[in-house]
Amino acid sequence: MQSVIHRRITRTLALVILAGGLLSGCDSKTVGEKEVKFVNIEQVVNESGLAAKQKTHLEAVYKSLQGTAKQAEELYKTMTPEKAAQVRQADTKALNAQWQVQMQAARQVVADQVKKTAEQYRIAHKIGAILPAQTTVSYSKDLDISADLAAQLKTEKVTFGEMPTLTTKVPAQPAAKKPEAKK
Repeated sequence: MQSVIHRRITRTLALVILAGGLLSGCDSKTVGEKEVKFVNIEQVVNESGLAAKQKTHLEAVYKSLQGTAKQAEELYKTMTPEKAAQVRQADTKALNAQWQVQMQAARQVVADQVKKTAEQYRIAHKIGAILPAQTTVSYSKDLDISADLAAQLKTEKVTFGEMPTLTTKVPAQPAAKKPEAKK
């Protein structure tokens, strides 16, 4: 019985010490402590022009994929209706999958560029951490560096990569049967 009480007291004391340590450090700032800044990522992407560059790239990708779809339509005319329907379905799945891959890749390029620029800014300004404002409950607006990052990103060159090249799935045509030679 006494060991159960002792464990409960020990746990309670540990929780009180942990909570007290966390709360007492919230407002104190020592000489060696690094600063924390916040960034509104959506604002940075929009103001820096990255959103417009991403949109332009994705429009070009969409046109490229539509061109492939038009080429495929011409091939479907040479097939039987059943075979054309089957190949059209496979091509549609491939085009949709490629579109999803391209959208994700473009988003990743933008995210990587923001992250790289934020890291450079953090190092140059000797900041301990840069956190996204979207996940922060409350912060002082003077700690927001979104405008600074957006301005820095305006000068950055972003490369989204090559346009996708797809070919339509043309089924193998059955070989015509040759009449057997008589012996």
